[in-house]
Amino acid sequence: MDENNFFSIVYDGDDIAEGSIDAHALAPALMALVTMVDESNPIIFPEPSGLSLRICSGFERGSFEVFLELSNAYNKFVGLFSGPDAQAISSFLQITGIAGMFGLFQLIRKSKGKTPLEVTFERTEKVKLKFEGEDSDLIDRKLFTLFNNHQVRKAVEQIIQPLNREGINIFKIRSKGKDTFTTTKEEVPYFIAPVEQEGETKSIVDTRLLIVSPSFHQDNKWRVSDGNKVIFAAIADEKFMESVQMGVEAFSKGDVLHVALQTTQWFEKGRLKADYSIIKVYKHERMPQQENLL
Repeated sequence: MDENNFFSIVYDGDDIAEGSIDAHALAPALMALVTMVDESNPIIFPEPSGLSLRICSGFERGSFEVFLELSNAYNKFVGLFSGPDAQAISSFLQITGIAGMFGLFQLIRKSKGKTPLEVTFERTEKVKLKFEGEDSDLIDRKLFTLFNNHQVRKAVEQIIQPLNREGINIFKIRSKGKDTFTTTKEEVPYFIAPVEQEGETKSIVDTRLLIVSPSFHQDNKWRVSDGNKVIFAAIADEKFMESVQMGVEAFSKGDVLHVALQTTQWFEKGRLKADYSIIKVYKHERMPQQENLL
C-alpha cells in the first residue's frame, strides 16, 4: 500500500484523553466524511472514479485513520496508484486540503463563514477570491465549485461538529505523518454551511449571451438571450459595470457577451425557480456596423 493513499483525522481534548470518543459524536462525522468524498468526486474527476472511503485498523489514542480506494477491482486499484492516474488522487487530496495545500478546509476557515467580497474568473481555470480583511487568493475553479456546493459544505460542517461537545477542543487532518490542517472549538462557526433554499443547486458555465436590453444601474438586471430563451441576469462583474457606468462600454443591437454565467435553481411552493448572475465578462463582442448602400 502506498502511504500517499492514507490520511488521518484527529479529535483531541480532555473528553478523549483515554483514547475513546462518544459514538454519537464520531458516527455522524464519519458519515459526513463519506458524503464529502462522494459529492466531491464528480466535481474533481471528469469521469467516474469509483473513489470510496475505508477505515483502517489499528486505531491510535485520540485518532483514527482512513484510506481512499478508487476501485473494487484490485487490478484497477493497483494500476491507479502506480500509473498516470496517480496524479488524479494527488489532485483530490490537494483540492480538499488533505495533503496540506490551500484547499477546501483551509478556504472555508479563511472565509470565516462569509461570502467573498470579490470573485474574478480567469481564463486559466483559476478564480481570484478576496474576503473582507484578507489578501486575495488565486484558486482552482474546482475548489471554488466545492466551496459553493451545499452538500459538500454541510458535510464539512458535520465533520467539525464534534468540537461543539464538551471536552473536544481540536480537530486535525494528518497526511504522511504531518498535521496538514488544524482548527479549534473557537473556529467552529466558520464552518457552518450557508443557508440554502429548498433543493438549491448552483452551476457555472462559460457561454455567450446576446444582449437584448442592457441596464445602466448597478442593481438592475440585464435582459439577455442564450439563443433559445430570454433571461434576466444580474451583472456581478464590478470592473465591467464600472466601464458601463463610465461610458467606456457602448452597446448596439446584436452585441454578444462572452461570460461566466451562474445559474441558481431551487424549489418554492413546489415550483422550480431559477436565478441568473453573470459573474465574469470575458469579452464584449460588438456587432459589425453595416454601411449604408447608396
